[in-house]
Amino acid sequence: MNRQRRESGELLILISAVGFGLSPMLGQLLLQQGLTPEAVALFRFLIPTLIILPCLRSRECLSAEYLRTVLIGAVAGCGMLAYFYCFVLLPATTVILIYYSYPLFAMLIGWFAFRQTMTRNRLISAAMILLAVMLMLEPAEAAGLSFWSAMLAFAAPVAFALLLNYFARPVEAIAPRSRMSGSLLGHMLILVPAYLISDQPFALPESDSVLLLILAIGILAAALPQYLFARGCMSASMERIATFSSTEVVFALLFSALFLGTEIGRIEMIASGLILMAGFIRLEPDDGARLKQQPGGHSLIHEK
Repeated sequence: MNRQRRESGELLILISAVGFGLSPMLGQLLLQQGLTPEAVALFRFLIPTLIILPCLRSRECLSAEYLRTVLIGAVAGCGMLAYFYCFVLLPATTVILIYYSYPLFAMLIGWFAFRQTMTRNRLISAAMILLAVMLMLEPAEAAGLSFWSAMLAFAAPVAFALLLNYFARPVEAIAPRSRMSGSLLGHMLILVPAYLISDQPFALPESDSVLLLILAIGILAAALPQYLFARGCMSASMERIATFSSTEVVFALLFSALFLGTEIGRIEMIASGLILMAGFIRLEPDDGARLKQQPGGHSLIHEK
């Protein structure tokens, strides 16, 4: 029975990776339909927020820890806004692969700010992801792309890495529901004002296809995989969670290639392979023990 539960949890993690992998492709389709990056980012998180906030108890949102979670969520919201902007400025494969370099920044932030031990396996994993990033930046520089545009792409993985570290090592423990709602509320504090001052405030979907894409990015690429990931975390080991979650980069590139005709060259294949292999390296269990107790850390942002 325990084995069946573990395998079921692993399957849920894998399915959630497929859902999260839809987000870059759906975001690009919405941008092609004329929506602004502010609108795409908002719709990406609006539906999960509307689902989770009614479950919040009023007394929970008055705690200092909840307010800290909102603040961390606001930082992550800035990162995600930059993420969708980068699809207008940089090649899609570059944006996707840079985003999935977040484990590198998670290890660096954990070591620098949260006193996490930088062990041999972590160093190997970090080196592989760093090599993947260097491979992706080289063609960007050769194409004459702006240095600051490339740096903007790192805002999302750095912000997400900060969120992961804090969720793994919070000042105080609160219910997973509160952690999720606080993070999503923080996103809304950034994304709603950004949307209101954008070029398309209050713009309604111009066609049924746009509405379907909005529902898809909010449900299939956000709310549903977040729920599946949280459920999978209850029975899968942290090692298997990390392994199956790392496949998300493969699905993200695959969907972009299938539905958008995005060209995936040799460099992109090598970089994604390095990121994928880094996810298969066994890390020490103390890294995620507390994160597993508070599901929603990884799942919130995708909130990946």
